[in-house]
Amino acid sequence: MKFEPYQITAPASLPVTLEEIKTHCRVDDGTDDDYLTGLVEAAVSYLDGYGGILGKCLMVQEWAQEFEWWGDFPLCLGPVIDLTSISYFDADGESQVVDLSTVRIERRVLGTFACLKVGASWPDADPDAGPITVTWRAGHESAAVVPAGIRHAIKLLVGHWFENREAVLVGVAANQVPIAVDALLAPHRKVL
Repeated sequence: MKFEPYQITAPASLPVTLEEIKTHCRVDDGTDDDYLTGLVEAAVSYLDGYGGILGKCLMVQEWAQEFEWWGDFPLCLGPVIDLTSISYFDADGESQVVDLSTVRIERRVLGTFACLKVGASWPDADPDAGPITVTWRAGHESAAVVPAGIRHAIKLLVGHWFENREAVLVGVAANQVPIAVDALLAPHRKVL
C-alpha cells in the first residue's frame, strides 16, 4: 500500500511574473496587481502538483510519500531533481535514514523511481513502527525552462478570468478559451 504524496515545501516563485500577466492582460497601472497575482496563483494551483491536472511540478518544490515496504519507490511528481531523504523506523522503533549514496533515480517509461544501486540492500525496517518516507525535490529550476505551452496556458486562464469575473455570463457570445488551454496543456499531461 502507498499513501498520497504531500507537499513539504511550496515553490518560492511562480512560472509567470506579474509583469508578464499585466502585459498579456493589457493592464498598465497597479490597481489590480493583487487580484492578478491571485489569479496566477489560482491558475498554477489548477495545473501544479499532486492535485493539479498536469500531475507534475512547475517550479521547484519538495514532496514526500510514505510506503509500507521496501522496493522501487515511484516518485509520482516530476520532473525529479533529486532525492532529499529516505527515512524509516528500525526494529527498536527508532527513526533512521538511508544513505542516499546507495540509491539512484531511475527514469522509466512509466515514471521515475528511487531504486537501490547494484550491490546495495535496503536496511531492516519495522513496518509496524511507522512508514518508510521518501522525500524528493521536483520542478523546474526557473520560470524560463517551464514549457512555453504551460506558461501561455496560465496567461490565457488568467486573462479569461480577469475579463470574465463571474462564473456565468449572460448575453455574451460564447468563447473557446478552454479549448485553447486544453490544446496547450495536452502534450504536458501525465499519462497514467
